[in-house]
Amino acid sequence: SSASGLRVMAAESGSGIDCSLGRIAAGEADVDAGNQRRVISASELAEALGCGQIDLEKLQAGVEEQAAAALVFDPREQLERDRLFRREGQAAEDVFAVGRWVRLQGLQSAAQLNGRSGMVIEPLNETGRLGVQVSSIAGKGKRIRPANLTAFSDDETLQVVRLFCRGEQSAGLQTWRWPQRMVTDRPFEVSPIAMRVGVPLHIVRVEPLRDLSADTEFDNQWLMHLMVDHETGVVRHPWHHRPGPAIVWRGDEGDLSADDVCLMICFIDSLLARYRDKEAPIDIDAEVTREAFQFFKAREMQAASEENGDSDRGRWWGEGGFNI
Repeated sequence: SSASGLRVMAAESGSGIDCSLGRIAAGEADVDAGNQRRVISASELAEALGCGQIDLEKLQAGVEEQAAAALVFDPREQLERDRLFRREGQAAEDVFAVGRWVRLQGLQSAAQLNGRSGMVIEPLNETGRLGVQVSSIAGKGKRIRPANLTAFSDDETLQVVRLFCRGEQSAGLQTWRWPQRMVTDRPFEVSPIAMRVGVPLHIVRVEPLRDLSADTEFDNQWLMHLMVDHETGVVRHPWHHRPGPAIVWRGDEGDLSADDVCLMICFIDSLLARYRDKEAPIDIDAEVTREAFQFFKAREMQAASEENGDSDRGRWWGEGGFNI
């Protein structure tokens, strides 16, 4: 929208207004006037939106309500609608599957890369080559034949879970194997609720599998769930903005599968409404505990095993049980 020759800058292109939720709630927005930016007042914002002060107040009230919600995401619905869930053995069966680490050998035209390690980022193409991102080398990766690659053995790797962001691909989370040093040597943060319930989930950001630019492409509600603060029920900074892709592993270096992480996310999601309940506030000491999580897990497993139970759970959870 335009008002007095000023173009309102908005984060949501579909709405025609691009300003933050907080700015709308405060009756403000950044505007671009030539090469200068400034903050406009509530009256100017109302004019730019083509609405009166009363309508603006309604918009502000709606924005405040939306901002108060920790997350608006249903992992169960996502699992069913988009087939985001991946069984734990899918990536592990193929030693050259996307996400597996390899060593380069026998290269002639790029002999300087022999002995280096890298991660498979693209499956076999029509020329019989894999896309490999060589460690410590920027760029989109190299096309290499499987004959010039040796896969890391399971003894050299940890079973981890890769969380994809919106702009990468349709899969939300997938079990991968990464070399132990590639995981444990990186700075990481711990999932607050998972740690509190006795599951030490360590999280580190990783580079996207393709070039991303828009903020929405970095959206990762799976990751944001894991970084919900156990005291407030709100996503911790800076994970609330452009969280991007991440690797999750167990702090005790035990096996971790996509089933495990999804179970934890579903448990956290079940708590969000309790955090927002003002009339009967959540009792953290009773509801965010090891016992509460184990009860949630037992209920999920029972429902999945019952012949006449919830068929959705049967599709989500594998028959091998959980590692957490």
